[in-house]
Amino acid sequence: MGHTYLARFHEFADAAEADGLQAVNRWRVEQQAEWNRVSNTLAFLATMSAAILAISPPAPPLAFSVWLGAAGLSVCGLFIVQYFPIQAFSISDEDMAELVKGCNYINPTFLAIAVASPVIFALWSSILFAVGIVDYIIENTHGKPRFMLLSLVPVAIGFMASAAVMVIASIIGQRVKARYKGKPRHRWHGLPHNDGNGLKFIELDTDERGRLTLKGVSTVD
Repeated sequence: MGHTYLARFHEFADAAEADGLQAVNRWRVEQQAEWNRVSNTLAFLATMSAAILAISPPAPPLAFSVWLGAAGLSVCGLFIVQYFPIQAFSISDEDMAELVKGCNYINPTFLAIAVASPVIFALWSSILFAVGIVDYIIENTHGKPRFMLLSLVPVAIGFMASAAVMVIASIIGQRVKARYKGKPRHRWHGLPHNDGNGLKFIELDTDERGRLTLKGVSTVD
């Protein structure tokens, strides 16, 4: 997960160089929207994990333990999501582009770990919550296979569907990264121009998305 965010930072740094503050603002808005979704997910998991501890009949030791762990992870993730933006709120758009490059503030790897941690907490909290459900079903439907199947079959289908979606997403992400890795980051083009004071050569920089930016102007002797 951290590698994914690190790759995002590299792409964002390139976009910031090409599009300037517009790309920075767009990235900040998208990142905040993502954290809003993660915050809602973590709050839901924390609430569900705390509420299910009072289920009747009482949960077996394993289910109780993993549900408690899921609640703790969710609360920690919520703390990060709420606290980190407050601490970084005053950073300017200009500094944001430098932040992801790791020039003056912090190593991008550490930044990727910090930004990815709420997502990782949400993932493992979900896994622990599901493990507790499976254990509860097995322990409390012992000797009643029909009722066990009624509970386990939907859970198993959900597990398989979730795993399939994660594999598909991982494959897509790897192929996208491989495509961008195989391309040169910048291609140089030029355009002759005569402004009446002599022939000049306008240098253009094209990134992998095809956007043109002015690199400079040189005089042809």
